[in-house]
Amino acid sequence: MRSFYIFKIKNEIKILTKEIPYNLFKTIDNLYYLDSSSLDVSFQIFNDIFDTFDISYMNKRIYNLFKDNRHYRYENNTHIIENKYRPENTYLKVYKSHIYLKSDAINPTLLVNYLMSDNLFVCDFKNRDYFWLNEFVR
Repeated sequence: MRSFYIFKIKNEIKILTKEIPYNLFKTIDNLYYLDSSSLDVSFQIFNDIFDTFDISYMNKRIYNLFKDNRHYRYENNTHIIENKYRPENTYLKVYKSHIYLKSDAINPTLLVNYLMSDNLFVCDFKNRDYFWLNEFVR
């Protein structure tokens, strides 16, 4: 299973890092592994780089996109795709700071079919993978 963290990047930062996403990934990676004694600094950097998600809006939007998919269900604020024919087990949860997606599929349905902005940056910290979501979908 892979774990993806999806961040909404501010437009100014996107312009600066679009051609060299590694720099953005390293910055986010450093924030991810920063120790709790540096919370003030990390919070300021976070506010400079990221926009926040409207949890209610995002949950409604995702639900409306997938409600007719027979492999989809929504429970406990988690969007779930369980498809034994593909095979795929994907779980997605929206937080104010990011979207967390965990999947065993190469191209998770909830990731591939969900494109609302070209400012979404995806990180898989464990596998050292990162990409702009709109470039992955194309």
